[in-house]
Amino acid sequence: MKAQPDLTQVEKDKLEIDPDFDFREIARRPFEAITPNELAMFKWSGVYHQLQPSFFMIRVVTPGGRMTTRQFNRAVDLAEKYAQNELCITTRQTLQFHWIRKEDIYKIIEGMAEVGITTKNGCGDVPRNIIGDSLAGAGPVQVGDSLKLIRMMADDDEIQNQRNLPRKHKISVASSNDAFAQTLMNCQGWVPVERDGVVGWKFHAGGGLGARPYLAKVVFDWVPEELVLDVTRAAVEAFRRHGNRRQRAHARLKVVVDTMGARKFGELLIDIMKEKGIEGLDRIEFAQSDVPTIGRMYLNGQEVVPQRQPGRSIVRIMIPRSELKTADSRTIANLADELGGGVIMFTNRQNIELHDVPEGNVEAMLGALHQAGFRTDGHEHLPDIVACVGTTMCKMAVSDSPDAYRRLYDALAHDEVYWKSVGTLRINITGCPNNCGQAWVSDIGLRGTRTRNPEGGSTEGYSIFVGGKLSEAGKIAEYLCDVPNDEVVPAVKKVLDTYLAHRESQAERFVDFCERIGVAKFQQLVSK
Repeated sequence: MKAQPDLTQVEKDKLEIDPDFDFREIARRPFEAITPNELAMFKWSGVYHQLQPSFFMIRVVTPGGRMTTRQFNRAVDLAEKYAQNELCITTRQTLQFHWIRKEDIYKIIEGMAEVGITTKNGCGDVPRNIIGDSLAGAGPVQVGDSLKLIRMMADDDEIQNQRNLPRKHKISVASSNDAFAQTLMNCQGWVPVERDGVVGWKFHAGGGLGARPYLAKVVFDWVPEELVLDVTRAAVEAFRRHGNRRQRAHARLKVVVDTMGARKFGELLIDIMKEKGIEGLDRIEFAQSDVPTIGRMYLNGQEVVPQRQPGRSIVRIMIPRSELKTADSRTIANLADELGGGVIMFTNRQNIELHDVPEGNVEAMLGALHQAGFRTDGHEHLPDIVACVGTTMCKMAVSDSPDAYRRLYDALAHDEVYWKSVGTLRINITGCPNNCGQAWVSDIGLRGTRTRNPEGGSTEGYSIFVGGKLSEAGKIAEYLCDVPNDEVVPAVKKVLDTYLAHRESQAERFVDFCERIGVAKFQQLVSK
């Protein structure tokens, strides 16, 4: 299809370049023969060009963050052959391969397809991997069947074939009214509601981070379960029609919802569904208030979580900086088969859960994990740090966030007395304003910066933000201070020590302390 002349180059490319590349054919072409426009469109197949010329990242799609050990072992085999013996867990509950040569891209894609895992829509202006919370289907607090909805959306051609959206589109489905599913930072956020034994769904829309963060609004208080897929489709269609295709910085659904307001956006969805002849729309209830009321996370440091299924448990494993060496991955897969239920779940904090572990195997599982060098304590506390790939691989990053992660972890995460005294805490590090590391919604967020030097060049550093959260109505973290790279550890330590010295009691969480004293007072305290 020939593009209109007044479109932006990105919009022209989406019309003129078929995103379903033949990567076997790409493997035979010289790298120099691949145009920048084609490289950009590789993303629609889950393939990113890395910072390093001729190397690529490949992201797979794992709806809800769930893999069988057979699928996981295939990823491990491919990483061993083609990805320098390493996999990376993303904040959207899936896996990435790094350092892939052009000649090997098709081998990853085809190899994963053989075990039922696709890379289609792993990146690009498409509906991305649909997330939920990693306890879905197994956790002790469940309302309805969120995994069923996630699978429905992931398998729906009308949703997944929307491959010319203004920008990316992100969907989350929670298993209860719990912040763990990150409802408020997604384009669409579904939360189950039970009335008189009947499960319906509350629909939120308009969340998104990036350089300019927005929190989702409540659009519908009640959507009957049989209409959830229709509303999801309508929201994607509304974005396709109304998203800004002239300015990519304003092209997200969050801007559409913020501009229209929740009520008008809901009316738009109803109109789109009426166009399609959908019946029963009078059963959908508009929100009484667009202000969300998301519950606080059920998870708070547990190493083992009893499942709703009697006699079974979830064992949680911390993965440092999300980096999985293939030898360690094989250990996890073997233990999941031998002592668990053969199910691996990836979490939005880049960790792993093993589900369906019989109660009689829990102690053996923990012992084997610890003997293999894995950590199972510290979740949702100071050791549980999230960081993006930073300048090591990303063209957008301005700071080496993995390095900041390692320095913070090495300095603070091994002092159990200290981090337990701090209590619940989530530190997120992002290498650039795009906020892949989700610093906007963490207790302490570090965002990479560069400061120009008078004599030339620039100095790497971080802006520190505090008080972000995704519970209740949510809150975007507020700016506290800037620090050069070599002062990150003492700066974070001072922030935490200030909290410990001025909190009202041990029960006052860091995020509540930030809200009580306000950022201006916090700035005064840390500047002393």
